[in-house]
Amino acid sequence: MLNSKKDDFLNYLKGKNLLIATHDSADLDGFVSVLVLKFFFENFFTNQNIFLTFSKLSKYTKNFVVKFLQKFPDFDFPSNNEENFSNIDVIVIVDSNNLEQIKLSSTLNLDVPFIFVDHHLDLKKNYVGNITSLNLIFENYSSTAEIILELIDNYNFDLPIPYKYLLISAILTDSGFLKYGNTETIKHLLNILQDEIEFQDVLLLLENETDISKKIASIKGLQRVKLIRVDSWLIGISHVSSFSASVASTLIKVGFDVGIVYTKEKEKYRISARAKKNVCLKTGLHLGKILNGISNGDSGGGHDGAATLNGENDLERSLSEIIDNIKRTLINYKPL
Repeated sequence: MLNSKKDDFLNYLKGKNLLIATHDSADLDGFVSVLVLKFFFENFFTNQNIFLTFSKLSKYTKNFVVKFLQKFPDFDFPSNNEENFSNIDVIVIVDSNNLEQIKLSSTLNLDVPFIFVDHHLDLKKNYVGNITSLNLIFENYSSTAEIILELIDNYNFDLPIPYKYLLISAILTDSGFLKYGNTETIKHLLNILQDEIEFQDVLLLLENETDISKKIASIKGLQRVKLIRVDSWLIGISHVSSFSASVASTLIKVGFDVGIVYTKEKEKYRISARAKKNVCLKTGLHLGKILNGISNGDSGGGHDGAATLNGENDLERSLSEIIDNIKRTLINYKPL
């Protein structure tokens, strides 16, 4: 499907001033996708201005950059452009198809058309300015980096070794080190793993000592967990002040089939949900669709086994609706 769209995508971008953006608190997949896409555009197109922007990086991404520069001290990470974007013709937004997750410069003309490149559930929102026919949104990819890799793969474009390390790192982390990947994920990794790349070297870049505050959050989350049993399935619900996604994953590790963890600060809240892959495959559970379908208008979405909802409205109502929908899916499952 990507092959049938990428020529149209690239032909449209030719000759235009481009801005590449990603979501707030960019994870490694979003950050790497921006970097690699910018490098590709600069070499594929001629005489075009290519800019990038991101509001900030996640703590994990910042730690990765430090280790990466130790291995590749001459690598020049492009800086976050803070210049006037009044002459931008098109924005390419990677690793998100939800404008509420994007923070753009106040100097940017918001009437500029934009295109999404993303691997999350297609929200199918009718954003004014989105060229939907050119969106590259494919949920069957475990990372946006894989879409970028496939986009450039058929143009005999040889990426330098550091960029290959970046892509491998992004694919590994966003696939949960292949836990949420598929056969295509492995094929994409094999495509860029070469004799000059040591797989163990990549893993060393991705090692990260767990922050003590993250450990405390996991412990508190386990102490506060509420158990709901649906037939043979176990749902865990808890709350913490930070690291909700990590704590939701911890619930899965200790035995829950579905983990739901929320954080609340004044009027805003965040709900992170995780589910075992085999539960999603067996029952058809899709947390991204459930969180995206919350009726109070808050912004949610993600994958079948990992999703997030950011809201400002009734937390209890959102939680209740999410839990009811998960229960309904699990109850309706009929084993063969």
